[in-house]
Amino acid sequence: MNTKLRVLLVDDEYYFRKLLINLIDWEALGYIIEEEAENGSQALELARQEQYDLIVADINMPGMTGLDFVEALRSSYIETKVIFITSYDIFEFAQAAITLGASYYLLKPVDEDELSRALTEIREEFLQEMQSTLDVKYLKEQVERTKPLLRDHFVRQLLLYEPSDRPETLNQHAQFYDIPLNARGYVAFVVEIDELGVRYSEEQERQLWRFAVKNILKDTFESSGAYCAVIDGEDNKIAILVGHNKDQDKELMDLCDQARSFIDQRMHLGVTLAIGQTYESLSQVHLSYTEALYVLRVKFTKGGNRVIAYSQDHEGSEDAVFSLPIDRTEWITAIRNKNREALAEKIEEVCSKLVSIQASKEIAVFVLMECVSLGSAVILERGGTLPSGWMTDRHPLFRQMHCLETISGLQQWLQLFFNQIVFAELDNYLARFKGSDIVSKAVAYIEEHFAVESLTLQQTARSICANPSYLSHIFKRETGKSFTEYLSDLRLDRAMEMLREVPPEGLVSLKIVDVSQSVGYSDPYYFSKCFKRKFQIVPSKVIQT
Repeated sequence: MNTKLRVLLVDDEYYFRKLLINLIDWEALGYIIEEEAENGSQALELARQEQYDLIVADINMPGMTGLDFVEALRSSYIETKVIFITSYDIFEFAQAAITLGASYYLLKPVDEDELSRALTEIREEFLQEMQSTLDVKYLKEQVERTKPLLRDHFVRQLLLYEPSDRPETLNQHAQFYDIPLNARGYVAFVVEIDELGVRYSEEQERQLWRFAVKNILKDTFESSGAYCAVIDGEDNKIAILVGHNKDQDKELMDLCDQARSFIDQRMHLGVTLAIGQTYESLSQVHLSYTEALYVLRVKFTKGGNRVIAYSQDHEGSEDAVFSLPIDRTEWITAIRNKNREALAEKIEEVCSKLVSIQASKEIAVFVLMECVSLGSAVILERGGTLPSGWMTDRHPLFRQMHCLETISGLQQWLQLFFNQIVFAELDNYLARFKGSDIVSKAVAYIEEHFAVESLTLQQTARSICANPSYLSHIFKRETGKSFTEYLSDLRLDRAMEMLREVPPEGLVSLKIVDVSQSVGYSDPYYFSKCFKRKFQIVPSKVIQT
């Protein structure tokens, strides 16, 4: 059989795709690269329109990952052979790849010989399958192998979206995935492992802890006789669907607290469990999930490692009109005076206010940024400088701000900011700079660059590592002139010197435009106007005298 097997190549890195294409002689091995896709969504659209014999897909892609892409293919019963490629040697990835029926799982950088062997074996398998009829038993086995992942996808759709299928179709899918239809009620849970991103920097570690927590939660609910499906939710949360036959929701609360306590004591991890209301049918469970997500926000003000159940009282608990709980004058006074005790009290007051109004994380971060701006303003006002990389992910303290999960954590972060950044800079600044030194540096810079028309206060301050506002203040105080006045006088004085020092034989060739441009004025008419205002004489008269 000389037919070339059609290949779809999926990777978000353009240069890696080109490297892979040129790594081996695909045609010699019996393949042809038919299409390329840069993400899972694009590849899914192509795979649904055309039939490919082999898909080579990267696992780690933004948006739809390679695993999600192939999972979507399998849910559409597209059994194209797959080679997964990834930069991470993670057990869960390999396990998922096997579950999805991948032929090979290769690590980057891809070895030429290893890829060639894989393609040779896949082609041999393909030829054997083409020579015989695909039997029904094999198809059923493949479906059963992928069923757990397909079930998780079905549960995720139930929780995250309002079903678009008719109830009869929904029930048929539920039966296929062994989800009971005779439960008394269905309820959704959202679980967040507290400070997981802060405690563990490696994604592999975080995945292992999530895996362990999911198993404990599943065992806890199933031990009570309930049906339980535990899946990965949005934003690194854990989502749970429970079908139970209990009359009282209190028993569910007790089960949650039992699991929380076990995880806390045995694994030394705090977990926050949010519970939605119980509904009678699977078609309504997305409402329970939305309620659980909503009530999880309470964690930010009340703290983590707790069980929170949704109730109607939570609705509208936040103030409709938010008033910033900060007196800027008092804060700036405390910061300027480096009154650590007074500022600590201010921080505690604002955090208590946020708790009392049950502020959302968005509002709390808004308040935090206002506090940061006040501290930064005082630093700049006093002529100090902010740390390199501040307000970007390059600064460790700023990176921590993204991980804040509670008001308590926010309070500790603000204390660190003022002690380690603001007060430290205010304490050290006078030791690094003196006002007269800054002015001397500024004057030297101006004298060297006065002929540059675009010279500004900001540019001068930047060149000597000073704050523009502070430089403007002390420059006026020590020279008696503003920056603009000083620069203008210097330029005009230098112009007068040039005009007076021209020898008689050079008068013919000297032009006012030459003088103006040499001292930083591109417009000779404006130069003449400024010159006359200062010296009460036009430049041409100076030449003639």
